[in-house]
Amino acid sequence: MTSSPSLKDSPTKGPWRVALHSLSRNVSAMLSLCLLLVMTIACLLAPFYAHTIAHTDPFTSNVAGTLILNGQKVDIMQPNDNPLHLGLSPIGPTWQRTYFLGADSQGRDVAARLLYGGRNSLFISSCAALLCLVLATFIGIMAGFSGKIVDTILSQLMDIMWAVPIYLLAISLSVVTVSSGLHIGPFVIESNNLLIPIMIIALVYVPYASRPIRGRVITLRQSDFVMAAHCLGIPRWRIIVQDILPHITITLVVLAPLIMAMSLLAESALSFLSIGVQAPAASWGTIIQDGEGLIYTRPMVAIAPGLAIVLVVLALNTLGDALRDALDQRDTSHVETP
Repeated sequence: MTSSPSLKDSPTKGPWRVALHSLSRNVSAMLSLCLLLVMTIACLLAPFYAHTIAHTDPFTSNVAGTLILNGQKVDIMQPNDNPLHLGLSPIGPTWQRTYFLGADSQGRDVAARLLYGGRNSLFISSCAALLCLVLATFIGIMAGFSGKIVDTILSQLMDIMWAVPIYLLAISLSVVTVSSGLHIGPFVIESNNLLIPIMIIALVYVPYASRPIRGRVITLRQSDFVMAAHCLGIPRWRIIVQDILPHITITLVVLAPLIMAMSLLAESALSFLSIGVQAPAASWGTIIQDGEGLIYTRPMVAIAPGLAIVLVVLALNTLGDALRDALDQRDTSHVETP
């Protein structure tokens, strides 16, 4: 019998505790996790910031509004910085409680909208990742554990979806649903419902998640303990629940942050194209779209949500790599120890 050095050094620790201990010693993973927690908590506190600290309504146009800045009354929409002072531009960052990051073209507080948009972006990406993994797990187990016919049909279907570019498929589905909503029998999901981007994003990433799950299930199906369970006459559903599912949790845990990162990028792209999150709701993608016309005069409107997307995606990818390294050690020790 062989075991990994970490288990020899800590015989009383379970394999998952060994993996968590290894993850806790990874500085970049801990920094990424802290960053994700801080951004999530900040977005959840969006109503508190908007109504208690900034005293603004991030969903109401305020082009004729004013604010007190350094003891002076200042218009939110100000004349452009050109020789003729033609046109109006929103106020830039004040670095104070009100309009901390400035205003957008409708006079709305960018900082407040950034937090509210983060709530929707993080909610959609996390729910889409969860739904994607559930569907991918079902398809991966069915394809990897069933016979050749089922495996061939499901694999060919996933290959067809794989051949279509992700954003092209997502845009096509979004364009169809954004005009009239989604009709599923007697149920109707309105076009402004967040369930629509969640389902679309989850669907387009299923082939990318189901393939590694299927490969893992095929390996487990050929393992000694699964073949022994077949010989003992144990029902297939019980083998799947007791022997297959526990052994693919590592794959699911590693895939989760990576799928969430890709879902966040997809949601931002769809919202930027006005076929994701619909007004009056906001997301980081819609805020970038709001700042597109102000990129030369008030770039912070587009830079702030773009920077938030970059930070979250980098944190999720770093965390996913660290989880893979930590759980690979756990998986090796679990397989080698009889």
